[in-house]
Amino acid sequence: MTRIYERQTDALFLAAFERNPAFAAAFLDAIDGVPGNRVRSVASQTRHRGAGQAGTIDLEITCEDGSILLVENKIDAGYSVTRVGDPQPDRYRASVAALRASGRSAASVLLAPEVYLRGTRHAAAFDHQISYEALRPVFHGDDLALLDAAILQAVTPYDPEPNPSSAAFFAAYADFARHHFPELVIKRNPNGNGVRPTESRTIYFDVQRTLRDWTHLPRPRMSLQCRDSAAPSASVKIMLGGWAARARTMRAPDSFAETGGYIRPAGRSLGFVIDTPQLDTQMPFDAQVPAVEEGLEAARRLAAWWNRHAGQVSA
Repeated sequence: MTRIYERQTDALFLAAFERNPAFAAAFLDAIDGVPGNRVRSVASQTRHRGAGQAGTIDLEITCEDGSILLVENKIDAGYSVTRVGDPQPDRYRASVAALRASGRSAASVLLAPEVYLRGTRHAAAFDHQISYEALRPVFHGDDLALLDAAILQAVTPYDPEPNPSSAAFFAAYADFARHHFPELVIKRNPNGNGVRPTESRTIYFDVQRTLRDWTHLPRPRMSLQCRDSAAPSASVKIMLGGWAARARTMRAPDSFAETGGYIRPAGRSLGFVIDTPQLDTQMPFDAQVPAVEEGLEAARRLAAWWNRHAGQVSA
């Protein structure tokens, strides 16, 4: 079964709020206290409001009556904890409190499959809970198929098939980067015991420790793909969620063009991209060190540009 990631359902729900009135109505109808209300605007990956709170809000909905709904979307993942120890539910609680203290009506919403809502001990930390299943009747075609796949995944524990070659490659890559490119912090393996399945081909960077925050831009994601079946070349990318349409009209800053990079859509994100050599996760790492180094040099160049010059990117 192909794994569904929460960023995919984030994008699904964001698009539904923007283009599917029946979805917006069903979502609000599922929340007590807002009968007949309408969605005025929706944004993704906005920053938490609580004092000293890091991290982002999956979806922020502003309603016609001025109220704000802060939505945390889950499929089957646990709750993240910041480096200073703030768990995700507490960050939503703090953001709601900050908005209410400023005079805004606000509430938090946990959006997840029914099995997740029943199983998490943190559901009560959110003001409202909405199941994927409650919204299913307003989806059709590919969107419905994606939602159903996410629901199925929630009741089917993910058990990646270990691939020793993949595990050895990723472990060696992370060790090489740690010693030779310490400013590029690679995320830890999400699977236990160093397991990597065959289909693992992406290196994810820890953006909080690698990239600067720019308050006028969405929180970025950064990754390097060893091989990209959806593009002519492997690449390293910094992505801004929900901004894919801007790729048609946005002109890359001169400072970015000087890195050898270019702008293109990356799913529903806007990607700042530098092409890199293709890597084979099934082959020995040592035989690919020159290509690995070239890719990491491109990643360092991309991160340095972002940290110095991304303020030139207009919101």
